[in-house]
Amino acid sequence: MRDCELLGAAVDETDTYTRLGQEQANKLHLKYALCRIKACLLLKGKPVDELDDVALECKYPPELIVKNNYFFHYEDNFFGWYFDAELCYKASLSDYQRLVLLNDGDQYSSWRRYQTFYSTPEADRDYLSYWETVVKELKWLEQYLLTNESSIEWAHKHSKAMFQAIRIASKFPCMTLKLAAVGLHEYIWNARIHLMFVKDLDGILYQIWRRVNADHQLRFRDALKQVYEANLFPAHDRSMKYELEYGDSKMELVFVKCTTGLSDGLPKDRARELIKQEIRWTRESSGTYERYARKKLKIAELIGLIPKDKIAAP
Repeated sequence: MRDCELLGAAVDETDTYTRLGQEQANKLHLKYALCRIKACLLLKGKPVDELDDVALECKYPPELIVKNNYFFHYEDNFFGWYFDAELCYKASLSDYQRLVLLNDGDQYSSWRRYQTFYSTPEADRDYLSYWETVVKELKWLEQYLLTNESSIEWAHKHSKAMFQAIRIASKFPCMTLKLAAVGLHEYIWNARIHLMFVKDLDGILYQIWRRVNADHQLRFRDALKQVYEANLFPAHDRSMKYELEYGDSKMELVFVKCTTGLSDGLPKDRARELIKQEIRWTRESSGTYERYARKKLKIAELIGLIPKDKIAAP
């Protein structure tokens, strides 16, 4: 309860009702146009140290930006981020809070919700530290992730994990109960997806590939049945059985994608590593808030919205 009170005290309600006047909003549009011009120059290879804000303002004065419509209508898909037009009218928000990442192809699992957090750079940095601590200290929970969610055992383990996550979150001054809950939920969801569909999948696909490679008459389904009956990967028994019974789990499509181009003489370790690499590209789950916040901080630093800070590598 003391930890909850600490996190509750950190909540600072964001005023989303007071709006800027049109003149103030126009100044913001011009400011953000310069940010996008800076981003363009960075993409063209201009060193960030040479992009002085004062020099940019001299080179691209307001009348020139308006006359040439330089990035006045923000093309969402050009950079992968943009300043949300509606958020630009909310007076209490900072430049960082108005910055939104593009959700290209449903890249983020709760994209619209992430925007409503209105997190500051300090809150996002605290969240990243919280996430990294949760991933490290809640490893014990992984052995229970496939437990029936309606069971007493799962309720007990989940409660224990929740209390631990709240205790971790309380160590960070800008964390809130909402962010702590989001982090725990997404950690469990991510770890469960990894356990059910990714962990050891490279081993299954390698064993199928090895059998098909040794006997070119052997079909994928027959090779999968051999691997299943050999009980080499019991954690994947349900998914293999489902594929054998119904054939619509897309496992064969993943197999083809991950093994196409592998030569017959590849060493075992090398073949499995290449398969694992391809799995990371094809079976990666939708982005969590951790990924969203990490990318947003880096972008904001590059275009000069916030001071640079040490951000841990993903």
